[in-house]
Amino acid sequence: MQYAIPQFTDVEDKLIGPLTLKQFLILLLTGGIILLFYSVLKISVFFFFFSFPFAVLGLALAFAKFNGRPMVGFIGAFINFLSKPHVRVFHRVEPIITIKKVAKQQEQPQLRTTIEAPESRLKKLAYLLDQKVHEEEELVGHAAHNT
Repeated sequence: MQYAIPQFTDVEDKLIGPLTLKQFLILLLTGGIILLFYSVLKISVFFFFFSFPFAVLGLALAFAKFNGRPMVGFIGAFINFLSKPHVRVFHRVEPIITIKKVAKQQEQPQLRTTIEAPESRLKKLAYLLDQKVHEEEELVGHAAHNT
C-alpha cells in the first residue's frame, strides 16, 4: 500500500485571499497603529512622519524574506542583539602567586630495592615452579595410596 508523502511542508497555507494568517495579522496590526496615528494627529506632517516608518516595517515583516526566511523570524534575534552588550574588552588578570616557606621535614630513609639480574629472577621462578610440581606430585601420590 502506498501512502502520499507530504511535500512543500515549508509553504504556509493561504487563508485570507493571497495572504497567510501571519501576514494578515501583521497587516491588521500595522493598519491599527496607522489608524491610531490618524485619529491622534489627523492629516499632517507628523502623521506621515510617524506612520510611514510603521507602514514600511509592517509591509517588510509581512512580505519580505531574508535568506529565504520571513522577516518575522528575525524579530527575536534582533531584540536579543539589541539587549546584549556589543563591546567585549579583554582584561587580563595577572594571577597572584604567594610563596610560603615551609619547614623542611626530615628525610625518611628510603627502602632500597635491589634490582636483580633477569637470569637470577628466572632461576628463582623456575625453582618455585619445580617445588610446586614436586609438592603436587607428592599430594597425588599420597592420595592414590590412601584409596
